[in-house]
Amino acid sequence: MAQKKEKFITPVGEAFWAHVHVPKDPFKDANGKTNGEPKYQIDVAFDPADPAWKPWVDKLRADLQALPIQKDRSGEPLKKQSPIKKQLDENDQPTGRLVATFKTGARFKPGVFDRYGQPIPETKLVGNGSKVKVSYTPNAYEGFGGGINFYLNAVQVMELVEYKPSTAQAHGFECETAPASDTNGNNVPAEDNIPW
Repeated sequence: MAQKKEKFITPVGEAFWAHVHVPKDPFKDANGKTNGEPKYQIDVAFDPADPAWKPWVDKLRADLQALPIQKDRSGEPLKKQSPIKKQLDENDQPTGRLVATFKTGARFKPGVFDRYGQPIPETKLVGNGSKVKVSYTPNAYEGFGGGINFYLNAVQVMELVEYKPSTAQAHGFECETAPASDTNGNNVPAEDNIPW
């Protein structure tokens, strides 16, 4: 019987690029060929000054160090791959925060809950800046020197910043009033409602 993998909960962090209601499309190259499969995914930035950060990251560090050391052909040890990366700003400079990515295949839809444990409907999209905790399962792997990645199980949204699709006005466009529609849904100029 396969051993059941343990689930963990992150400290509160700030969500970015959350695809938790609808999976993220796979990468497409310049020729339109897809690479990979759709995935549910969320990036979360953490503040190392948060008191909850240290015990969480210390456990992760110990788990990484416990993985066997792998060597390249020359006998040099390969660097283990950490699921935690430095967050970079638009100029590729470190912000002082650290980011973890949590993802899972499209067959494993994650739960998305509010701070009271109630499901968040799919009509409310988790936007950048939302404060979240993530339920995840760490997965150790051997390739590329070995490392750990995080499987996404569920997200608890402590403070929702709802994503709203961008509007033309938000981009600075001046917009005219749309023409009225006839009973068939065809646009009809407001000053000319007489059929020809």
